[in-house]
Amino acid sequence: MAQSSGANESPKKSTTVRAPWHLRAAFAAAERFAPDPAAKYLSKMWFKIPGGLERRLRGKAPAGSEVFTIDCEGTDVWGYDWGRGPLVYLVHGWGGCTGDLDFIAAGLVANGYRVVAFDAPSHGNSGPGPWGEQFTSGVHLKDAMRVAVDKFGAPSALVAHSLGCLTAVLGLRESGVDFTKTRLVLMAPFVGGARGFADTLNSVVPAGPRIMERFIPLVEDRAEVKLADFSLLDERVESPALIVHDEGDRPNPFSHGAGLAEAWPNAELMATTGLGHRKILVSPAVNRRVTAFIKGD
Repeated sequence: MAQSSGANESPKKSTTVRAPWHLRAAFAAAERFAPDPAAKYLSKMWFKIPGGLERRLRGKAPAGSEVFTIDCEGTDVWGYDWGRGPLVYLVHGWGGCTGDLDFIAAGLVANGYRVVAFDAPSHGNSGPGPWGEQFTSGVHLKDAMRVAVDKFGAPSALVAHSLGCLTAVLGLRESGVDFTKTRLVLMAPFVGGARGFADTLNSVVPAGPRIMERFIPLVEDRAEVKLADFSLLDERVESPALIVHDEGDRPNPFSHGAGLAEAWPNAELMATTGLGHRKILVSPAVNRRVTAFIKGD
């Protein structure tokens, strides 16, 4: 694992919402007195898309792109196909949309790449997933990646953000993509597994060990997947990989990206400061490094 120099910009607050103090205090008390109802509540809210339908982030297809919809388990997944050249998939994170990656998409198309970006079920301009407009799971995001590959084929590269890093890699694996021929850019990665879920959850509300031991089985039953099987840290991926992570990322701690860069044999880490969880997506320095990495420069 190599570590490259990072981008430095003036510190700004993360856009990730932390629960108000009284709710955090209630969960701190629930750890001691009421872990069961706290775990049940969190297991439902974990799958709720932030902001609600009326505040959903929605991107627009860039000029000159071709809009498409593809079926994913009965859901119309919306996306766009833009440019000519080697294929690169762009995959947003939880609560995001294709618009999150517009800056990176434009840079890639200008450098001779073809970009395919899509909104996950119940996200952006796509239709409601199996659980309706307000709830979905990482499994549904993974399935969207898989059906995109079925339509457009294996990519030369992937750029993904947050939860999209985990779901895209697992979706590519399910599709039989040869990772040795695919360059991966994972930005602020959600690594999954029990550790990833616990750390991300605790960035919003405090959930101690008594709550977590009840929370994890409920989440696994709801999503019909074991957290041990829904992780990047347990995957040995041979792809050339660039892990971009900000040292101040709150929902997905920097240590997770650093650990992933250590675990994968052909990965390098680009550490940034002052960008938080989402501003790395619009950093000029990050964009230049991502484009250069995909080109093999």
